[in-house]
Amino acid sequence: MSRIIKNCPCTLEVWSGPDEPILKEWNMYFNCKNEIKEYLNNKLQEFKGDMVECYVYQLHKGKLSEVSVCFEVK
Repeated sequence: MSRIIKNCPCTLEVWSGPDEPILKEWNMYFNCKNEIKEYLNNKLQEFKGDMVECYVYQLHKGKLSEVSVCFEVK
């Protein structure tokens, strides 16, 4: 599945390189990928100009969903 499930809690894991995630957050709620980008752009200003990859994990009806969101921090 490649879309965000509305009204379903998610875990965010954000990477800027291959080593370790630069941010992990739990129990977040988003309706679409654009909301995630907007939230992370504000949160990750120290990485301005870097490309980041965010993995969004959601457990819905017993199945784990993983969505990838890549963007440049502005």
